[in-house]
Amino acid sequence: MLNNQSRMALKLPILSLLALGLVYCSPLNYPSLAAETKDTKIAKDTKDECDVTCVDPHAACVESQKVIDTLHEMAKAINKGDFEHFAEYFDENVTTFDDITKQLLVGKKQVIARIKERYEQSVQASEAHAVSYTIYQPYAKVHGNMATVTCVLRKVMGGKHPVVFESHDTKVFVKEGDKWKELHSQGLWKKVSS
Repeated sequence: MLNNQSRMALKLPILSLLALGLVYCSPLNYPSLAAETKDTKIAKDTKDECDVTCVDPHAACVESQKVIDTLHEMAKAINKGDFEHFAEYFDENVTTFDDITKQLLVGKKQVIARIKERYEQSVQASEAHAVSYTIYQPYAKVHGNMATVTCVLRKVMGGKHPVVFESHDTKVFVKEGDKWKELHSQGLWKKVSS
């Protein structure tokens, strides 16, 4: 049984991590998110391939930068609709929570199938494909062969009336050989403007 001092010692690191997450995920840290005119301009000017950018990354070490680079490559692959290449960045035992069905998805095949299904629904629901995809202030921290990433994702769907979606994500990666692969992801896409 733990005494009060031991309980407090265990709670402090957890509270510190939560506070750090709130600081990094605070809308006050993302002044560019409020610049709807910039997103609208991108949506009108970009007609071909989706523009994928990474704004102000925070890599805790050299290896953390490799994780952020992996996240960037994943974004480029999905926005091309290249699910074969996209799937290469996932561990065989990847998990995610489906916010619509309220179920835990387990395994690369199931997770990729659901992402592909939602991608296709998103494309059908919009007048055009995503014209920009921005990863805001990704923070990556490596712990041995595991890494944690937090970031804000923003995509702009094109057409006459661009629609902007945003997701605050937390991802866990595992290093397999010399490659980082997603092991778990949690995020929730929400429409922020239309």
